[in-house]
Amino acid sequence: METEKAASTTDVTVGSLQSISRGASLFIVGKIVLDMLELLLNFVLTRALGTSLYGVYAYAQTLVVIALVFTNLGSTAALLKFVPQYEDDPSKQQFMVGLAYATSLIASAAIAGLLFLFAPVVTRYTLGDPLLTDVLRLFAFLLVFDTMAAVVTGTFRSLERLEYSVFVNQFVKPVVRLLAVGLALVLGLSFYGLMASLVFASVIVVAVAAYFFLTRFALTPSLRRSETDTGDVFEYYNLSVPLVLKDAGGILRSRVDVLMVGFFLSSTAVGIYNVTLLLAALLALPLAGVNQLFPPVASRLHSNGDRENLNTIFSVVTRWAFTVSLYLALVAVLYSREMLGLFGEEFTAGAAVLAFFVVSQILNNAVGPSGYLLMISDHQYVLLVNQWVFGVLNVALNYYFILEFGLVGAAFATATVSALNNIARLVEIWYLEGLFPYTRAYLKPIVAGIGTAAAMYGVGFYFSGTTVVVLGGVGGLVTYVALLYVLGVEREDRAFLAASTT
Repeated sequence: METEKAASTTDVTVGSLQSISRGASLFIVGKIVLDMLELLLNFVLTRALGTSLYGVYAYAQTLVVIALVFTNLGSTAALLKFVPQYEDDPSKQQFMVGLAYATSLIASAAIAGLLFLFAPVVTRYTLGDPLLTDVLRLFAFLLVFDTMAAVVTGTFRSLERLEYSVFVNQFVKPVVRLLAVGLALVLGLSFYGLMASLVFASVIVVAVAAYFFLTRFALTPSLRRSETDTGDVFEYYNLSVPLVLKDAGGILRSRVDVLMVGFFLSSTAVGIYNVTLLLAALLALPLAGVNQLFPPVASRLHSNGDRENLNTIFSVVTRWAFTVSLYLALVAVLYSREMLGLFGEEFTAGAAVLAFFVVSQILNNAVGPSGYLLMISDHQYVLLVNQWVFGVLNVALNYYFILEFGLVGAAFATATVSALNNIARLVEIWYLEGLFPYTRAYLKPIVAGIGTAAAMYGVGFYFSGTTVVVLGGVGGLVTYVALLYVLGVEREDRAFLAASTT
């Protein structure tokens, strides 16, 4: 009996890991394409616009990303919980999807109108450049299109059909944006025309997403519900609204630094700061890949009361995310000046800023999808408190450190707050749900990372520029993988790999 139970547990664990790994693999391949294309897009923009005009674009883009938190009203996260939860109740599932779409459309239109109206006020109190007003008013239209594209691709994720989400977000979107900007440059359009091309690209993206949803899926959004299901709306907004408030606090924790750099410094500083953020964002790739299918899988296991498998999966995917991100961190820190120099010599001033962001991302990967675990286990209010407490702390620290140390101060403040927030989430999921991801297996990537760092550092004595990034990066990857293999592959990983190849 014990043997059968153990075998059953292993089957569930491996099956869940296969689903997550499939989603993560698809996402990571797509994310690599996306990040390369986004870096290429920003490379083109930095070279074409220079640091000052690029800073205006980057600041406007940051404000749009912040606005998208509110235009979505938690719909994407709500879909990740409710679509798999009600897969045996089609009418309720359709209602939740319909409510998500209607909420997103109405909210995005309202907030876009506010952005258009108050663009001059934002400009007056931040960069002070009239071009920012024009770009913000143009990007107000982009808000609606990007919001609807996000909720449609979120539906793909909730149905565990990640290939469609990856294709739209990680391929169609960056390719269309790059082509639109390239065409605008070829036609010799002004800065404003260049920004308008990005809005046109968003229209194409939402059209492609809608086409896939309407032609490839049987799920039909609906706002019709039975009289006995009067609690559906409350159930939906009881999850989504706290998540919006949580994300609003998240803005204070993770985006307020960009806003304050624009407020206290200059558009040039914003441009440099934004490029370091883009490079540091590459380290978010491993955990972001895991997070694509972890929430619906974890939600199903939690609903079934299968805590043993849930904790095992939490541990394995967290270790995967940390292991991959550690190698990327070594590349980013050891070759920071060379990588920043690709965008222009003036961007190398952000090397120290990049180092702080890299540390922040490593810690984020090290705690795994703990935030999603709090969400699917109905602790969304804990997330809400976290974001606001650490968000307010981030504002205070950024105010002090930006005035004292400039760009480096902003990065230090934000990285410190991020570290504290990650530690808090880890403690909370352990205390509230008894889930804890760490085992002695985590020592292996740390040991391998130390050996790899020494090898990559040595390459710098013989090469420089782009050459050291390429040779050191490839050599470091080979060294890292070899050391991990020598240190031994874990039993869970072997079981998963064996199941994946059969």
